[in-house]
Amino acid sequence: MRLTDKDRSMLDGAQGPVRREAMEALVQLGEAFDAEAMVDIGYAHVHAGMAMYLGDVELVERLAHDGARMAVPASSNIANADMSHWPATGAPEKLVTLQRRAEAAHRAMGSSPCFTCTPYWAGHWPTWNTHMVSIESGVTVFCNSVLGARSNRDGFFAVYAGLTGRYPNFGLHLDANRRPTHRVVVEAGARGTSDHTALGYAVGRQVTNGIPLVSGLGRRPDLDELDALGVGMATSGGVAMFVLPGVTPPYGEDDECGTGLPEIHVDDAGLRAVYEEMCSPDAAGFDIVHLGCPHASFEEMKHYATLLEGRRVHDGAQLWVTTSRTVREMSRDAGILRTIEASGARVISDTCPISCHFARTCSPDPGLGVTPPELSAIVVDSAKQARYVRDMVHCPTLFTSTENAVATAVSGRFVPRW
Repeated sequence: MRLTDKDRSMLDGAQGPVRREAMEALVQLGEAFDAEAMVDIGYAHVHAGMAMYLGDVELVERLAHDGARMAVPASSNIANADMSHWPATGAPEKLVTLQRRAEAAHRAMGSSPCFTCTPYWAGHWPTWNTHMVSIESGVTVFCNSVLGARSNRDGFFAVYAGLTGRYPNFGLHLDANRRPTHRVVVEAGARGTSDHTALGYAVGRQVTNGIPLVSGLGRRPDLDELDALGVGMATSGGVAMFVLPGVTPPYGEDDECGTGLPEIHVDDAGLRAVYEEMCSPDAAGFDIVHLGCPHASFEEMKHYATLLEGRRVHDGAQLWVTTSRTVREMSRDAGILRTIEASGARVISDTCPISCHFARTCSPDPGLGVTPPELSAIVVDSAKQARYVRDMVHCPTLFTSTENAVATAVSGRFVPRW
């Protein structure tokens, strides 16, 4: 790789051991993918330091202790516990205490402690052509496809890039790799975020790692629907970018970049099939209804409040609404939080069912006293959450629309989408 003098200074240790460690990792990554050089990044969405893994917390603490400081604006991804409202989730206090240690390390390193999978709703909004990094696949696909920023799916390398301000120039950082590979013709009447996650899920498993050009939606989706579309694709496939002409920079509405590409068609039957697949036939009732995957925006919180106003969650059910700290406080200031909580719903930040103490795919420190609860089923309004609840919580799911999920929580009876 061609390294600048500044790159070599970090690699040689002139800027301290932490940046040397980070640059060594980035050089190895670049060489593995035949990158010719590094680029400056303008933003990093980094690993939270998950409390389920003691070594994970100790790693971010060690970096902070050794003088690690973010070289660019950085935000922290979702954590294993709500550090302010943890009793509402039933989390062990030891888990929360450990997660707070990671929070302190992030503050020392200069990361924004937003602990969310939707940092853009918390004010982190990288602009067109900004090179960036992200540990969260949903952030990657939204920033590439809607904002026109440039990011790969980075894992822990996002931390190293944040500490150096540099990243190998490969993958979706290059113009040549940001062109569509498939044309998706939508013949389904998708409406709302739930349908858009299902649509994205149907597309992602056919496109796998490609870049779909989406046509036939009939109208311009709103920002929440665009977010939902991307996370659906990123969940069932390895999609890190889609192209929606008129939305995705620099593709205009009249752009003919989809000409000659292999075509994929998704109709109402394909949409319905995702809902049916994610409704476990062996679910014996349900314990929790969950809204907010990915973490809810302020607009979604307003929608939840409208749906819940004057209604009460059924005595035999729990309704969880997960969002970022920032959006929670915005909702409090606007009076929305009061309406949602008056219904008996629990508004939770920092974490969600698949990342909290419910998860069975982790190997937590035995001293934390983490015992995942036995759950009969979780009702969700997101194909992403349905997939991950099954994979990580090992729990049946019931997937429906947002409106029907609220009706389910209020009635105590599952209300299907179809």
